[in-house]
Amino acid sequence: MDANDVIDSYVHDVARRLPGAKRDDVAFELRALLREDLRSRAASTGRPADAELATEMLRAFGRPGDTAGRYHRPFTLIAPGDTWSFIVAALAGGSVLSLLFYPTAEQTFPEAGTRSSVAVLAWFGLLLVGFTTRSVILRYRPDAFAWKPRPVRARSDRAGWPGAVAYTVFWLVFLLCYLVPQPLLTALTFGRFRAEELEFSGSFLSWLRIPWLAVMVVLLIALHLWVAHEGHWRRLTRWARIVLILEVAIQLGWHSRYGDVFQVHETNRLLLPWFAIVSAVLVIWTGVLAYRELSRVDPAPRLVAHGPSGPNTP
Repeated sequence: MDANDVIDSYVHDVARRLPGAKRDDVAFELRALLREDLRSRAASTGRPADAELATEMLRAFGRPGDTAGRYHRPFTLIAPGDTWSFIVAALAGGSVLSLLFYPTAEQTFPEAGTRSSVAVLAWFGLLLVGFTTRSVILRYRPDAFAWKPRPVRARSDRAGWPGAVAYTVFWLVFLLCYLVPQPLLTALTFGRFRAEELEFSGSFLSWLRIPWLAVMVVLLIALHLWVAHEGHWRRLTRWARIVLILEVAIQLGWHSRYGDVFQVHETNRLLLPWFAIVSAVLVIWTGVLAYRELSRVDPAPRLVAHGPSGPNTP
């Protein structure tokens, strides 16, 4: 192949991506442009205008699909500006559906996994149809779905001791319910559960189960106290909180589905679903916190005018 063949190949790959009414005109214009560019490159570099130089030039010029997009905006199922919204909706809906279809007592893990996978794939399909419909409408009616202003919620990273104490009390109560449920549940149920019915099983007392979650909760308490001492949340501490809460949620979900927690089967049947419910709530809470962090906007501070001679004066 010589240089002209290389250019013709590129022009063909660009033109075939365009509507039929535009192909010939764009091909004629682009071919002339590229040949002129090749002659200029050869003259400036002192190299022959051969196939190798033409290939280098075209690779620098851009992929054929990108070049075609400069001449005609192609139809996309999901508009580039909607990609982030699609990802968030897909992850949020998929996570919630996965939690809703956790195995019941009558199901095995493969059966529940199949139902969960079908539900998640159906959700992805509905999202794709919805976003595609939106793209079609916007293609023919660009003024549809007009933007409307809305108040921006001010985000404060301040942290004080009242909030830290409240979080500490919450997690301490959670930890007590987790580590010593016998006296608490006996009192709350007015003696319906006897202490021996709440004895932990041997597998639950292994170091990877009950102690690991307790360590995560202690770290969460320490994190809130440290942030209260500093007086504000930093990016690192915010992500540390998200990771620790997610670890607690994963551990509780594992407890609810893997082995027995209590020695008495009836106690497992009554209480383990609550482990799964608390795990689901914590996963949703983690998702909300992660979304807020990923969509966080911290504008640069505004310049403050100081009269005619202030910094805002041209």
